[in-house]
Amino acid sequence: MNNTQLVKNILKGDKVAVARAISLVENEHKEADKLLSNLYCYVGKAKRIGITGPPGIGKSTLVNELVIALRKQNKKVGVIAIDPSSIFSGGAILGDRIRMSTCRGGSASSTRGGPASGGGGQKIGIDDGVFIRSMATRGMHGGLNRTATEVADILDASGKDYIIFETVGVGQSEVEIFRTADVTVVVLSPESGDSIQAMKSGLMEIADIISVNKCDLPGADVFVSNLRNTLEISRSRDTRCAIRDTRIPHPASRIPIVKTQATQGIGITELLDTITDYLGRIAQSGQLAIKRQELLKERIKSLILCKIENTITEHPQITRQIEEYVQECSLNVSRNNRDSAAASQEFKGSKGRNKITPYELVDKVIRKVVN
Repeated sequence: MNNTQLVKNILKGDKVAVARAISLVENEHKEADKLLSNLYCYVGKAKRIGITGPPGIGKSTLVNELVIALRKQNKKVGVIAIDPSSIFSGGAILGDRIRMSTCRGGSASSTRGGPASGGGGQKIGIDDGVFIRSMATRGMHGGLNRTATEVADILDASGKDYIIFETVGVGQSEVEIFRTADVTVVVLSPESGDSIQAMKSGLMEIADIISVNKCDLPGADVFVSNLRNTLEISRSRDTRCAIRDTRIPHPASRIPIVKTQATQGIGITELLDTITDYLGRIAQSGQLAIKRQELLKERIKSLILCKIENTITEHPQITRQIEEYVQECSLNVSRNNRDSAAASQEFKGSKGRNKITPYELVDKVIRKVVN
């Protein structure tokens, strides 16, 4: 299938075409940039929701229930679920997709090709109005995959109304989702520890909305109360989080906290209402447009860095130069180990047997790439 036909099929919402396009982008195929450029004028309608939080906290189940709630409103939904990669193979089990494709929601039933309706349970994996794509992190830090934004663009162009990112289980400083989504929902639970400990993490600073999941656990009400008090104290000292762009203040004086029990579908309607209300307010105030402008700047910088990295990796002359330098260093280390006195003398008297240092080599490589 040529590029033009692929674009036409994506715009029609064809799932096979969407899947093929995503694979091209993930694998950094030579046609990927042209495809994304052709689709770009059709991007921008879908609202992008980020769901993040520590591992094992119920994010996948929460996403499953949010999708069902959106389908009941006849909204088309794309899900990008990130799973951790193997440090050896780069692959992943893709358990989020398995869970969401087989999980039956507690609040809706499935009608193939149509939105969910009341009663029973729904398998969102067989709903034609839902597209789920699991992606491995492939070594990227921050809880996302490097091409997650481009994949979201493809889903956006295919006619999705909402795109939900579910990050890999993240820690204190993995906050890349804030630079990707229109609204960031941080999921916690009473198992997360006390609220003071939670506030120490960078994760809390990116929250537009907090979902306290597993609210049936003992101590849930106390956890929510302490969390709210801690947030208010933090906000009273500084009304803007350090990680946020100072031109985009939070539209509310308090970060909304919604209690949920995803396995039972409890609190899902309230959470979705809170999300849509937030998106509506920032769109009306112009803050959504400002944020998307800032995200675009960051995205362009990221793409430039990615292209430079690929250029360095694929440039035969640069690769050969680095290999030759490393081999020369290894030979010198071997010689110096045999004659430490000579090595000491050499250190005092000159720069060493290598013609340049690693730092000078890096500058040389960058000049070659830039020029």
